[in-house]
Amino acid sequence: MVNINLGCGPVFVGSTDWLNFDFAPAANGVAKANLLDRLPLKDRSASMVYSSHFLEHVPKSMVPVILREWLRVLQPGGVVRIVVPDLENLAREYLHMRAAGEHEKADFVVLEMIDQCVRRDTGGELGSFYRHLSVQPDANAALMINYIRERTGENLRASAASGQNAGGGTLRSVLNALRSRIERYWIRLCLLALPAAFRAQNVSLAAVGERHHWLWDYHQLKAALEAAGFEAVQRRSANTSAVSDFPFQPLDLDAEGSPRKGAESLYVEASKPF
Repeated sequence: MVNINLGCGPVFVGSTDWLNFDFAPAANGVAKANLLDRLPLKDRSASMVYSSHFLEHVPKSMVPVILREWLRVLQPGGVVRIVVPDLENLAREYLHMRAAGEHEKADFVVLEMIDQCVRRDTGGELGSFYRHLSVQPDANAALMINYIRERTGENLRASAASGQNAGGGTLRSVLNALRSRIERYWIRLCLLALPAAFRAQNVSLAAVGERHHWLWDYHQLKAALEAAGFEAVQRRSANTSAVSDFPFQPLDLDAEGSPRKGAESLYVEASKPF
């Protein structure tokens, strides 16, 4: 039996016990798969399915099908572990910061909740805000950068340093970037055939998988899992699991032992009935 990591991006477990899948693999240890379709796995072939910050990118109408597919590949008693942004946590944080007069932090939580649901261009307002903070040397910017790291796990200092030190890339990454740029230009050209008002209200040029299609809280996710056939749904944390040998690092904890996706994340586990 193996463990499955779906929508892993660059964070995966390099072990023979794990199979890592993504739409666009970022490393040799990740296989390409359409995660919205039937998985390239046999029935009852996995002991665990893990998915972090992927389900919110799936159109809500497709979630029941996705969850039933995960149920299919799990062995009886197998565990699914899902990590998503926590709507309840975001709402409570927003109200707390607004009541405390921490209006810049409250405004940031609004960006967390809404920007990725409505953005029409890659990065959106959240990306613009990150870039603004990265070039501001004042103490307030430093406090916000720390707050963002706590909330989302996003390390703006490390991202800025990486951007400054980047002097190029592999041939594969350069070719992929060139192909993506050509595709964007071609799409923009085709969109010119649509009425301007329609484009403004309905067309998004955000990258594939960038937008959020839903915000989940524990009660919604529990109901969706149970409707798909899972049982024993429980809330977990970044460092707790029903799976005794779960690799918290690198999946849910960073190298410093902090939640990799910040304090805003919801961790839920459920099992397949015997």
